[in-house]
Amino acid sequence: MVNLVANFWWIPLYPLFGAAIIAFIRRGASVIAPLMVALSFIHGLIVYSSPRGGTLDHTLTQWMPGLPFRFAADDLSLLMVLIVSGIGLLIHIYSIGYMAKEPGFWRYFACLNLFVFFMLLLVLASNLAVLFAGWEGVGLASYLLIGFHHDRPTVNRNANKAFLYNRAGDAGFLLGTLILLSIAGNVEFSTINKLPASGLTLAAALLLALGATGKSAQLPLFVWLPDAMVGPTPVSALIHAATMVTAGIYLFARLAPFLAANPDAGLVIAILGAATSLIAATIAAVEHDIKRILAYSTVSQLGLMFLAAGLGATEAAMFHVTTHAFFKALLFLTAGNIIHALHGEQDIRYMGGLRDKMPWTFRLMTLAALSLAGFPGLAGFFSKDAILVAALKYPVFFAIALSVSFLTGAYSSRMLWAVFFGTYQRDAHEAHGNMLHTLWPLAIGSALAGYFGPHGELAWGVMLTSALVSLSGLYFGRSLRIPVVLKQLFARRWFINDAYEAVLVHAVTRKGARAANWFDSNLVDLIPHVPSSATTTLGLLLGWFDRFVVDGLVRLTAALFSLSSYPLRLVQSGRIQHYALAMVLTLALTLGWYLLA
Repeated sequence: MVNLVANFWWIPLYPLFGAAIIAFIRRGASVIAPLMVALSFIHGLIVYSSPRGGTLDHTLTQWMPGLPFRFAADDLSLLMVLIVSGIGLLIHIYSIGYMAKEPGFWRYFACLNLFVFFMLLLVLASNLAVLFAGWEGVGLASYLLIGFHHDRPTVNRNANKAFLYNRAGDAGFLLGTLILLSIAGNVEFSTINKLPASGLTLAAALLLALGATGKSAQLPLFVWLPDAMVGPTPVSALIHAATMVTAGIYLFARLAPFLAANPDAGLVIAILGAATSLIAATIAAVEHDIKRILAYSTVSQLGLMFLAAGLGATEAAMFHVTTHAFFKALLFLTAGNIIHALHGEQDIRYMGGLRDKMPWTFRLMTLAALSLAGFPGLAGFFSKDAILVAALKYPVFFAIALSVSFLTGAYSSRMLWAVFFGTYQRDAHEAHGNMLHTLWPLAIGSALAGYFGPHGELAWGVMLTSALVSLSGLYFGRSLRIPVVLKQLFARRWFINDAYEAVLVHAVTRKGARAANWFDSNLVDLIPHVPSSATTTLGLLLGWFDRFVVDGLVRLTAALFSLSSYPLRLVQSGRIQHYALAMVLTLALTLGWYLLA
């Protein structure tokens, strides 16, 4: 009998086989893809619920000394396996209805399976090398999914943007990994977490944090995530809920002892998280695109997770990752129902009055939004409070977290009022089948997941303050008035994207392209021109030498022979009588000479 616990490393292989089969036969994608993810979920659940006696590990091969291709399974990695495969399974099933009429149906599910494979590879890695392989694979799969509608120029541009911003962060990740490899001789998590603090380990920690800011969309690399909303809505749910963007948080949780030994790196992570959280929340408060509101909400919530991880509260960060997975997936999929019902409309200013037309979507989205806002008793309330407790010792961080909590309630309330209340403007219909039934498990998780988290000592003061702030945000969100100057600042996204466009696109790309063109024309082209000119000159010299020296010697030799043979040629007239006369004269002269002698 097969030991599924010992063979836990099969878990990521199911969606890999699914992607390969779908790409090969291009049929049955709606059955094969969810089935393979379901197998990963079931296998992960069996391993998670079975007695393991510590961390499981399995080495597939040895890449090179210090870099084995090794898997490891403990409570943290298996929790992420269940989140990735469980949420991924629901999104696969939802996609069957949502993407039914889209061309490239099989390609979509093949890429979706590939995405889940790389994410499972990432969370089951036992070292930074294998994690980096999954890290890069997730970036590739997300690029393919974001750019699914590749016939649209805007989609292609934003997919490229997401890919390039992630590569910028990944360069830091790779450099940090190489530094740790040079220090420790390997990049196993168990080894890295025992390294003493030093200047090199601090540099490595900061470089790994840079990689996390790219993948988890934090300052300075967060601008790609809202633009990635051009992809299909189920893709947005998969990327935002519990997979790609939480990879940075998982990395911090995996390296918690290493970050604790380098507190300066943790402080930088906390500062980046707090700043990103506040900036993203202010942008979401003035955004009109329903998917972008949720995207900036994700960036903001990830900032709170960064804050907790930077302060050493990785349990609180992972707790929020878990609850966030449920309510953010539910928010995106209910938004998908609305967009689908309104034939692609995403601007909340052109919605309204959908509460009666889409009653179940209204109830489910309201539940998810309240959980996001931290409504007392729902999942998001408990995990957000865990982060607030971690930030309580730092007044600035605590104040920022409370401000973000208020703004979260405000933009959640604003979105709900704009979409479901007011005057009915558009024809719409309620979702049905897969697009509705898959939402119920997410709704249950959004309501109850917080009760199963790591609850420490209850800080009643923090809980009460958090509840009042969240309720205030929900109450004032409908009629929140932001000063014009600040509203323009928030609407322009704090000019961060404009700065990148000015520096990277206009200054570097355009002026850099002109400079590179001049350099190419005037300097680089000299490289082939110099040898070609030298070759031409040498060819001319050799041609002159050939014509005047080599051919001259030949012609001189011929002339000398011609000149020396001139007397003989005089007597070689070709006439018989001349030859007969010569013979007679020769005989006469010979006879005369003989007689005279």
